[in-house]
Amino acid sequence: MRKVVLIAGFCVVGLWQLLFVNASAGDEWGLLVHQEDSLYHGIFVYKKGSVVTLRFSRQPAVQVQSQVDLSNLQDHRLEYTVMSFCGLLYKPQPRRMLVLGLGGGTIPREMHHYFPALEIDVAEIDPQIRKIAAEFFGFTEDNRMRVNIADGRMFIKQRLRKENAEKYDIVILDAFNSDYIPFHLMTKEFLDEVKSVLAEDGAVVANVFQNNRLFDAELATFIAVFGRCQVFVGTYSTNAMLVSPGPNGKILTVQEAVSQARILQRKVNFAFDMVTVASRLRPEIHPDPQIKILTDDRAPVNWLREQKRKDVTAK
Repeated sequence: MRKVVLIAGFCVVGLWQLLFVNASAGDEWGLLVHQEDSLYHGIFVYKKGSVVTLRFSRQPAVQVQSQVDLSNLQDHRLEYTVMSFCGLLYKPQPRRMLVLGLGGGTIPREMHHYFPALEIDVAEIDPQIRKIAAEFFGFTEDNRMRVNIADGRMFIKQRLRKENAEKYDIVILDAFNSDYIPFHLMTKEFLDEVKSVLAEDGAVVANVFQNNRLFDAELATFIAVFGRCQVFVGTYSTNAMLVSPGPNGKILTVQEAVSQARILQRKVNFAFDMVTVASRLRPEIHPDPQIKILTDDRAPVNWLREQKRKDVTAK
């Protein structure tokens, strides 16, 4: 899966805020309708017609965190949210799901829409993001979809301490700050903990970027922990999904993924094309054999992100 504070009683402050918001009307995302600094992010919410956009910085290079069309919530505006459904190709009838990172809530909201009986836990570190998702992005909680205000890693640790806690069929890793995934949610030790809360026939899905050497390190780390990892590559973005099945899950060929997608599409009737998602599987992608895995005491994230990736494919 990642505001100006309103101060009442002073007209000067209110006027300054109004001018500040209006000055942003020329931004490609529309009017800046909300801004604040939380403990974890600079939060910016833009609105253009019925389309609402969440960003964690005003810098042009920073990625959009979430975007929804309030007139049609099933219209996925960002490619990665559609691609996150690839985990269903490995576990087509999930009963329990964990999503790390809420953002505007698109992924858990849409999973809940298509699978209303699915029990969904969301771990989000920033309580302000929970409020933003509810106020601006059409996200609502109920007894089957709950947001837990907690660091994703600590949430999993606490889950592991519970006796007889049921495991998750799908775990989606989508926690981002304004720069990238927090490094403590990328390491071998963290993925070992994720593996411990995953069902034997479940699947872990991680939203990453695939245009730098950090991708190789992330892929190598997944392989080191789960033994296997497959890659789904975006067409219109540099996003990629890493998918590792549990020990009783299976690795898919493109043909098997497409066949499973056709069955799902007929059964669930997604508003997007699940077959297109399946066709983005790239079994030939492998990490650079020279790359080292990420560990709690070795995670050179920023350096690796600055290095261009080599094309490493199966021979």
